[in-house]
Amino acid sequence: MSLFEKTSDGIGINDSSFHEKHMIEKYISMINEQGIDFLPITYGVDPSPDFGYFDLADRYWRTSLCIYMAGIVRCFWESGVGFTEPWLFNVRHSFELKLKGLKLFSVWLEAVNQNIDTSGYVSSIEQLRRNFSNVHSLSSLYNDFSDSIKIAINNWSNEFSDEPPSLNEFFLNHQNKTILDELDEADPSSFSFRYPSIKNGQTDEIQKLGWKHDPNQLFPQSGLPKRAGYFFDHIKTVNSLHGLNTELTRIVNLSNSIWDYIGEMQRYI
Repeated sequence: MSLFEKTSDGIGINDSSFHEKHMIEKYISMINEQGIDFLPITYGVDPSPDFGYFDLADRYWRTSLCIYMAGIVRCFWESGVGFTEPWLFNVRHSFELKLKGLKLFSVWLEAVNQNIDTSGYVSSIEQLRRNFSNVHSLSSLYNDFSDSIKIAINNWSNEFSDEPPSLNEFFLNHQNKTILDELDEADPSSFSFRYPSIKNGQTDEIQKLGWKHDPNQLFPQSGLPKRAGYFFDHIKTVNSLHGLNTELTRIVNLSNSIWDYIGEMQRYI
C-alpha cells in the first residue's frame, strides 16, 4: 500500500498504521502549507580532498536535527524513546565522517607539499578501508588527524605562501574536545545507538530501558548518559553537541578554504 498518492485534491496520505498516523498528524499542517516535493532525487558526492566525507557528514547532522525536532514535538508515539537512538546515532556518525574527512584532507595537503600538482579532485583511494575506515573511536580519529595535520602544516610549501595557516586553528578547544571524548566514551565503537544490545566479553547484553536518575551516570560537559536506562536533560545535550558541531564545521570550512586557495595557486604555477 502506498504511503503517498496524488489525488484531484493534491495529495493523499495513508495513515492506517498507528505509528505512521501519529507522525502524519503532526506533519499534516506543514504538508498542507508547503506541499510535497515530487521531483526525482539522487545520491552521491563530489570528488574532493576529503573524499566527500564533509558533504555526507553535513547531511547526517541536518538529519539528526530533523529527528530531534520531531522527537521534542512528540511525533513519535513513545514518550522520549523512539527518537533518542537515531538522533544520537546520526550526530555521532556525522562527527565520525567529519573527522575522517579531515584526516583525508591532511593526507592530501601533505601530498601537495611533496608535489604541487597533486589534484584535490580525489575520486578513488587505494586501501582506504584498510587504513582507517573501520576505526570508529572519535577520540582516536581526532588524535590521528591532529598528528597528520601537524606534519602537513609544518611541511607547508613556500610555493603557496611564505606563512602557513595557523596550526592551532585546526584543533578543538578544551570544552569541545571534552564533549567529543565524552561522546566517544558513551559509544566507543558506534554500536550503542544503532543496536539494542552491546557486547560484554563474549556475550551480547540488551540495553535495558529505564527511567532512573543518577547524576553520577551523566557526563558533566555534554550531559550524555554513560549507558542506557538513565534519563538526561536533552536540551543540555543537544546544545553541547551543537557547539561541537559548530567547532568541527569551522575546521572543515578552514580546510575547504585551503583547498580553494591551493586550487587557485595551481592554476597560475
